[in-house]
Amino acid sequence: MPLFFLSYARIPGDRRSGPDPDRLVFDFYMRLRNRVAAYAGVSGPDAGFVELPGTTGEEVAEALSRCRVFVPLYSKRYFTDPQCGRQWTSVTRGAAPAAAPRIVPVLWTPYPATSVPQAVQETPAVPESAADGEDGYATMGLHQLLDLEEGQAQQVVEWLARRIVATAAGARPHGDPDPAALARLPDAFATLPPSPPLRITVLAPSEGRLPIGREPSRYGPDPLDWSPYGPVAGGPVAEQVRELARNLRFDPEVVSFDKALVELRGTGTPAAPWILIVDPWALQDAEAARQAGAFDAAHRPWTAVLTALADDDPQTKEHSERLRGLLESTFPRFVREGRIGQQTAVRGLGAADTFAQWFCELVESVYMRYLRYIQPRSSLGSSDRGIGPGADGGGSGTDEGGGAEAGR
Repeated sequence: MPLFFLSYARIPGDRRSGPDPDRLVFDFYMRLRNRVAAYAGVSGPDAGFVELPGTTGEEVAEALSRCRVFVPLYSKRYFTDPQCGRQWTSVTRGAAPAAAPRIVPVLWTPYPATSVPQAVQETPAVPESAADGEDGYATMGLHQLLDLEEGQAQQVVEWLARRIVATAAGARPHGDPDPAALARLPDAFATLPPSPPLRITVLAPSEGRLPIGREPSRYGPDPLDWSPYGPVAGGPVAEQVRELARNLRFDPEVVSFDKALVELRGTGTPAAPWILIVDPWALQDAEAARQAGAFDAAHRPWTAVLTALADDDPQTKEHSERLRGLLESTFPRFVREGRIGQQTAVRGLGAADTFAQWFCELVESVYMRYLRYIQPRSSLGSSDRGIGPGADGGGSGTDEGGGAEAGR
């Protein structure tokens, strides 16, 4: 019967090689669990629970049903995660208003007010009786404090531990330990406004049109089957970015480059912001390179380029200097005009988690540029979709893992 249950939205990414993308969540959990155990005078396992890799659905459902305090890590990603929404429903349905303090939220990363579901609005992460170091916590969130301000982060952890222990004293377990019942619960967060559209285009060869000598294991019958980081890193990049975009509350459409050429060349008002994902091997085809270069020269402000140049692909690593040369000659404007990190995203990203982080960063950036571009051309007016600081490409725009909402 854990005193608290830590609820978080998982970051998509490869968990079979390299560090877990959610490692900072687990580090925070252990610090919080240790302090709760010390204040409550209980053992560590009795103090808290978090879903680790390999945890079964039965273990999650039982811990959720038996916990006394529910500790959600608030973030933009959290409010769009159906599993988190079902967990919220589990601990709040049928509860009297007096039971509301059972929830002790944590501001994990800042989020726009417009992204907060109605179910959450009366349970703020930074109440009036806030922690020491409130200013940093309220503006940056605990995720960034843990990276940058260790002293303030520890103050917030101590404050949260005391709140959890005090809240647990007057709370009772509530819920159903059946994982099937948990899966059937409604998502408490599923009342957000409609998601704005996002176009994602993949420029990559199919296995039948590979450059001479290119090893075919990371390709399939269609360009959208391209898996730049291999099957262990999540499979086709088209599926990975579609999931990331949905977690960011966009409605993505993913198409291959050849099927999007007409719209990319269009001069009318765009229907959506656009991300072009590039396999540099495709640029060995002269016609593909010419068309991609024309896209670069067209200067579409609502677009961005992202390149996968996988470190774990021996052939790509061997030819990386030549492939980067192709990218720089094909996309000189994107390389020249972006911030340093965005230039790096064009020149090639070696790891799957870094690719995911920069995809999220660029999506928010092109969305803001898209709104600025179309507003004078339409009756759209101001957007209902709030975007946090840095999302227009001028600030940090950081979230879990270093990208805008790569995390949450």
